[in-house]
Amino acid sequence: MAKVISISIFKGGVGKSTTAVSLSSALSQKGKRVLLVDLDQQASATKYLGLEPDHISPNLYHVFLRQTSAAMAVQNLPWGFDLLPSNGLMAAIEEAMEAGKDEGLLKEFLQPLLVNYDYILLDSPPGKQLLAFNALFTADWILAPASAERMAIDGLTDLLNYVTDVMWSKYDHLSSQEIRVLFTMYKAGTAHSPGIVQNARKIWRDNVLPILIPESIEFPRSYDKNMPITVYNPHHKGSLAYMRLADWVIKNV
Repeated sequence: MAKVISISIFKGGVGKSTTAVSLSSALSQKGKRVLLVDLDQQASATKYLGLEPDHISPNLYHVFLRQTSAAMAVQNLPWGFDLLPSNGLMAAIEEAMEAGKDEGLLKEFLQPLLVNYDYILLDSPPGKQLLAFNALFTADWILAPASAERMAIDGLTDLLNYVTDVMWSKYDHLSSQEIRVLFTMYKAGTAHSPGIVQNARKIWRDNVLPILIPESIEFPRSYDKNMPITVYNPHHKGSLAYMRLADWVIKNV
């Protein structure tokens, strides 16, 4: 049965989609069966992988409308992993969902797919929205990417407090969830980034992963090429960092 990993943080611009795409690719390169689910109404991961959200049917929007199954909406990609693509109309799904009632929809839709994969990765939208809560509700593990800057600590605190104080209190089955922090956009040649990571480790200790994702122009270049960085430039330090992250996931998740 697949382990479900939600790549979640309420703050945008910290590399969620980059991490979702890169980790999916790295895991597949290590022989794992991987499904990436794009929950973001901006369809960032879908676009990253060269698919035009408005031209893909069915997609996750149709799954939430119960017009098709999740299995029928899965796209096979040339890099060895699959994608459940998003669409701008997911904004309408967000508007239609009801708090206290619809947090478990994604878990219901993905249940039949668990036997087909080793890992299902959820690219969660930013903000405190019901689609983001669906990702948290569905996950076995939460991977919180945070840029190595001062505002990251506040963003991490917001997410972790919400998960532990709200989600875990409200839903008993989530109490076994594991949460890990992944620092992205790391600038090794400065005093700032190492200081941020050091402070985070004082707070969250071993929940902060030892892998650091470097800041690099190669990530936007891989986006422009519509290829995961582990394929576009496999020997780059960013690719190697995500391959190490995949090793960590395989060993621990």
